[in-house]
Amino acid sequence: MTTDESAAAPVPATAPAHATVYGDGAGPVLELFEDMRCSYCADLEHELGPTMMALADQGVYRLRYRVANFLDRGDAQGPSTSALAALGAAAQQGVAQFLALRTAILAYRRENGSAGLAQQETLIEIAAETPGLDLDALRADLAADRFRPWALESGAASLGALKSTWAAAEAEGNAGTPAVFLDGKFVELFTPDDKPVSPAEFTAGIAAAAGLGA
Repeated sequence: MTTDESAAAPVPATAPAHATVYGDGAGPVLELFEDMRCSYCADLEHELGPTMMALADQGVYRLRYRVANFLDRGDAQGPSTSALAALGAAAQQGVAQFLALRTAILAYRRENGSAGLAQQETLIEIAAETPGLDLDALRADLAADRFRPWALESGAASLGALKSTWAAAEAEGNAGTPAVFLDGKFVELFTPDDKPVSPAEFTAGIAAAAGLGA
């Protein structure tokens, strides 16, 4: 596992360039843009999250997570930003902890909606059920709002990166989440009726973007 590097501070130990990276090596990078408030992001994680991780484990690509907060529409205390601040606290503990809490938050979002993610108590409850986290440290970070400034900065930076990457890839429509790009090439995630593609279809899309076949 590796992390991006940046001089920005204060930031979580494993997300210093507004991104957390899973996977080793120097191969292609699959950049995943998401917002914890986004229902489509929650659906995507449910359907394709394990496949994305498995391909990273196989060395097909390194997986770079970029979490935005634009769905809060400037509300610094909103669900997107509050969840991202919690992810910052988890990322301070390690990549595995970030990934575990991210998956748990998206599972909560899928089952319960996004409003509760603005509440510190809800985020702590989610974290308490997430293996591998130092719950006392995370609770202290949330109580002190330690990573909210980073969440605001990182969320905005991720949105800016999404827009520029979307434009460079000449993807259709308006930039939105979730979105993935393999070394800058847009990879389709949804069917025409807004359902996540199947794991096989996603894998084929990755191969096509990598120039390994249709």
